[in-house]
Amino acid sequence: MTAAKLILFTALVALTASYCSAGWVDYLFPRVMAEFYKQEPTKEGYRFDLKEPNGSTREEVGVIMNPDTPEEQLVVMGSYSSYDEKTDTDTITMYTADKDGYKARYMIKNRKLSPGGLKSLAG
Repeated sequence: MTAAKLILFTALVALTASYCSAGWVDYLFPRVMAEFYKQEPTKEGYRFDLKEPNGSTREEVGVIMNPDTPEEQLVVMGSYSSYDEKTDTDTITMYTADKDGYKARYMIKNRKLSPGGLKSLAG
């Protein structure tokens, strides 16, 4: 009878600890709302899309190149963009990661029209 009480007590303590620490786990590993992202496995690898409410996006494709050979490798290609309200600019970064490392290219676009652009629109 004592062993059964000990098992029940241990189970209750474990259940209480897991319930109380769930908030701490959410703080360490925040959840991404499912309505903003999509991840799909494909035959060759995976595809990932994330569109945040603030306009930032991320798209990524992972492909296993040369499967079942000594040269097998994972190649990841993608892009992400973010918008800065203070400067009214978009930053777009395109990247590739493979056996040769991580390579990124970026572009910064200002959403405001330049004076020259306004002149050409005016005719």
